[in-house]
Amino acid sequence: MTKSKIKNIVRGLAIIVFAVCLLLSKNNSFNDYPMIKIGMCVILALILVEQLIEKSWVGVFFPLGVGACLFQNELGLGGIHFAVIILAFVLIGVGFSMIFGKKPAHINIIHDGDEHKLEIGGNSEYWEEDGNFDLDNSLGSKTQYLTINNMKKGTIDNALGQMTVYFNGTTVDPDGAFLDIDNGMGSLAIYFPKEFRVSFNCDNGMGKINMHGEGSQDLNQPLIKADVDNGMGQIDFYFE
Repeated sequence: MTKSKIKNIVRGLAIIVFAVCLLLSKNNSFNDYPMIKIGMCVILALILVEQLIEKSWVGVFFPLGVGACLFQNELGLGGIHFAVIILAFVLIGVGFSMIFGKKPAHINIIHDGDEHKLEIGGNSEYWEEDGNFDLDNSLGSKTQYLTINNMKKGTIDNALGQMTVYFNGTTVDPDGAFLDIDNGMGSLAIYFPKEFRVSFNCDNGMGKINMHGEGSQDLNQPLIKADVDNGMGQIDFYFE
């Protein structure tokens, strides 16, 4: 089972738990329990664990700040504006990053035959080899320009951040290509050349998927099959 598939399963289970809590919150039998808050805590716990794995201190303390806003009264923070609470936790995360360090910001390019590996910063990673690529962004803002010859298969994974991907300069393998696109709670924008022929299989949770324009309808063009999984974020597809 691939890393992306495991992420999808865990995120899917978290969204299911949130949906169940949302339903139970309308049931009189559970009036004594803050079901919506419990559901939100499950989502926040997932984000926190993912950011711990990524070793991003700001990413760890941001969901803690949101959790503190959910339980302001219980924590004695009822008189403090939620924006101040979030800012305080983000600053704590910045402080932890300065004290304990974070994933090193680096650019690493390896050329080994047809293999090219590029890593940028602590929250994102891009890998490419022989028409296959993997693009991952956990937190923060990232723009990636893809120039792949004979693209066969690719994975785009955006967790909580904002990511923009351009396929200008990319060519598709004559036998077609497959894209696995996963967006958690972030914002993802993907720009395809209008000459691309793309079919979409979309699974949308509580987020939103928008299509802007359309791709080629020429059956002689190789087909890109895009498997799209969107959780609570937003995905915009553009054909230009």
